[in-house]
Amino acid sequence: MEPIKLADHGVRVFAGRLYNHDYLWFSSTEISKVSTTLPVIHNYALTYALSAFSYAAYWGNKPNYAEDLAQMPLYTTPAMAESAPRTKVTYNAVDSLSLRTDIDLNVNTPNLGWRVYLDPVYAPPDKPRPEQGYTFYAFVFVKEHQARFGDSRPQSVFRLGKKGAAVRVWWQEIPDPLAQYRKEPVRPGHLINPLDVSGEVRAFDAIAIPPHLLLRSAEIANDWFIFTRGAPVHLPKRVRERIGV
Repeated sequence: MEPIKLADHGVRVFAGRLYNHDYLWFSSTEISKVSTTLPVIHNYALTYALSAFSYAAYWGNKPNYAEDLAQMPLYTTPAMAESAPRTKVTYNAVDSLSLRTDIDLNVNTPNLGWRVYLDPVYAPPDKPRPEQGYTFYAFVFVKEHQARFGDSRPQSVFRLGKKGAAVRVWWQEIPDPLAQYRKEPVRPGHLINPLDVSGEVRAFDAIAIPPHLLLRSAEIANDWFIFTRGAPVHLPKRVRERIGV
């Protein structure tokens, strides 16, 4: 198959490293009264946040990811940090049925719960810390992004998570991105959303995170990749279908 010159289809590709400047919390796992945030950010959450996409009012009881993502001016891969310090916070849990905080009506005892937050991480303004932060890739649809933001470069400062933590991303553009088809298995250097795979996943480690699992150390055959100086970058099926190739 002929390589795909993404620039000819109005797509720019950026490597990003994200740093949260506040305590970052979203419920990756929730067992009993303990809610834990893993150092893994689903690509849907990143895409919504970078696209500044939200609902003032929503009708229905299930998300419309396919319809929403089709309107967004960019699409990202999932992000992951190699290491991330955490803080455990104790709070007084509210019973969802009675809206009370006590365990026993006869005993004035609080119903304690716990949340595990990701601690803030800062990078010097002149030099990002490569050993910290969350790495991922962003595919920007130039015309759509310029129409919405007036620029084709992704925003560097935005908010993320349930509490709207301030985050900053350091971007580095991949010049002249060329997607090439490979029959043999290739291991991308980033997390994979299994719904973005056009070919076959030969091996992987699963990370369970809402709304569905992600793949780490995945080996993918019969699919499209961008080969740079670093590890290969997987071309998501959603991006390829969006540009009609």
